[in-house]
Amino acid sequence: MSYTNVSVNISENQQQKLKHAVDTKSPVSIRLGYEDLCVSDVLALTNSQVNRMTKAYQDGKGITIKMSKRQVVHNMKTEGGFLSFSAGLAAKALPILAKTVL
Repeated sequence: MSYTNVSVNISENQQQKLKHAVDTKSPVSIRLGYEDLCVSDVLALTNSQVNRMTKAYQDGKGITIKMSKRQVVHNMKTEGGFLSFSAGLAAKALPILAKTVL
């Protein structure tokens, strides 16, 4: 399956929801409002999802994006993507936290 990187705005709650999906390797749905459709976070979406997002943006509406387990995993590997950035931060933070606790 091919994916297209799209810039969107992801809220704090959605970030937590996506991180949980990554940790559990489970599918996830996130709701993006009209104002969230063109901002700075990057998600890898299917052509169908991009087309639906484009139509929603043109209509001035929001959209719910459903991501499969496979798509969530792919987003972890997307360069410049939100999920890969979060995973990088977590990887850097865990050793620091471990040293602090010890």
